[in-house]
Amino acid sequence: MVRSRTALLSASNKEGLQELAQALLAWDHSLVASGGTALHLAERGIPVRRAADVTGWEEMLGGRVKTLHPALLAGILARRDEADDREDLEARGLAPIDVVAVNLYPLDPPEASGEADLLASMDIGGVTLIRAAAKNFRYVSVLTNPAQYAGFIEALETGKGSVPEDTRRTLAEEALALTSRYEASLYNRLVGDNPNAFPKDLRIAFEHAWELRYGENPYQQAAFYRDPNFTGTSVATSEELFGRDLSFNNILDLNAALELAMKFEGPTAAIIKHTDACGVATADTLPEAYRLARETDPKSAYGCVIGFNRPIDQRTAEALRPHFVEGVIAPDYTADALKVLREKRKLRALRTGRPLTWEPAIQTWGIRGGMLVQARAHVPLEPADLKVVSRVPPTQDQIRGMLFAHRVLGSLKSNAIVLAKGDRTVGLGGGQASRVDAVILAVRKAGKEAQGSVLASDAFFPFRDGVDEAAKGGVAAILQAGGSIRDAEVIEATDEHGMAMAFTGVRVFKH
Repeated sequence: MVRSRTALLSASNKEGLQELAQALLAWDHSLVASGGTALHLAERGIPVRRAADVTGWEEMLGGRVKTLHPALLAGILARRDEADDREDLEARGLAPIDVVAVNLYPLDPPEASGEADLLASMDIGGVTLIRAAAKNFRYVSVLTNPAQYAGFIEALETGKGSVPEDTRRTLAEEALALTSRYEASLYNRLVGDNPNAFPKDLRIAFEHAWELRYGENPYQQAAFYRDPNFTGTSVATSEELFGRDLSFNNILDLNAALELAMKFEGPTAAIIKHTDACGVATADTLPEAYRLARETDPKSAYGCVIGFNRPIDQRTAEALRPHFVEGVIAPDYTADALKVLREKRKLRALRTGRPLTWEPAIQTWGIRGGMLVQARAHVPLEPADLKVVSRVPPTQDQIRGMLFAHRVLGSLKSNAIVLAKGDRTVGLGGGQASRVDAVILAVRKAGKEAQGSVLASDAFFPFRDGVDEAAKGGVAAILQAGGSIRDAEVIEATDEHGMAMAFTGVRVFKH
């Protein structure tokens, strides 16, 4: 039989390739394939020509050059309705190519490779074939993923050997999305992944994960996009175990809970509402950590999300049972814990599948016409980092509370104030336009627990009024950045009240 169409196959991933080839043959396509793909098909009794037989050139440079040839590219790029293009093909005895099925070589994993391995795994010919086919989608179908094969075969059968242009356009869009992600990954890997050294150009290529019902409000459209090259601990790489679909706000809150829980070494529960912390605690056990965290502000914890830095066991799940919780994220869950949590109809549960430990990364914010990028903020302090400026020095217990509170600060919008006792928060005040109002709010939230607590501020005190309000509530010690033109006045107020104060020299502002 004389075949009226031609398909070019070059697949590193052979999944579904035999079925695709058989369908193409059934609809009068001749098959041309690169060396390894041709061998794979021939071994299965499928008639196929090697690309080298079409080009007249064997693979060379250890396989680096095998499909980069005018005989193939001309067949892909030829415009069927252009007489000159048809004449060029006929003069050289070339056939137009109607289907291009190519898988790119996977890039060497970042955690197991250096620059030499990355360059060795870089695909050249495959990207060229894909881009050529996408450019000429009016005539050529381009397949880049085995997941596309079934739909393409169905379209072939419906069209009796041809597929509609809108299908070819969709395949071309998916192909260009693939090559753009591939190029962005290569570029970002080559320029380095130091979050404190930003490249001249930032290349970001996210893939569509799912549509959201709406954004922050019902009248706002929204979608969630995932970075396909990010392999660290994140909401995006977590597994959704059960629960209703995640909303725009759920994703933001779960990310905030994850970020906060990552900052602590011991068993920790981090309760988040509207991306702000409303209770954090570290304890000997996870159930105890959750109980103490929730006691900080049980009213605000209604409808919260929670980040845990340890696997959730049955006791922790039982502790959650009486409370309305929108979502939880944790490294893992025991079978008994999942059984308990599944009974909570409105709960969403995510599993990271890996420990919650701090990892360097960048943060991005989209603004109209641009994007802001910065390294994630986390400055763990040691006792030696504190500069005592008051007459009364902080006790060891107070220093412990200061360091704990300081880790929580970055999870509250500024101005941010955290009141703590040991390894638990007792009062939180954030998002206020004046620091003294943040102090008043934190002290009011703490109530009687403010007595004897330590206070941490995300930046310096511009006036002594914040210290005065803390003293009224019974705060015993204050940790702040220092650096105000009124530092002397603020220290004087601290000494008047018989409180301890230490400077960090570090601002942990969250706008």
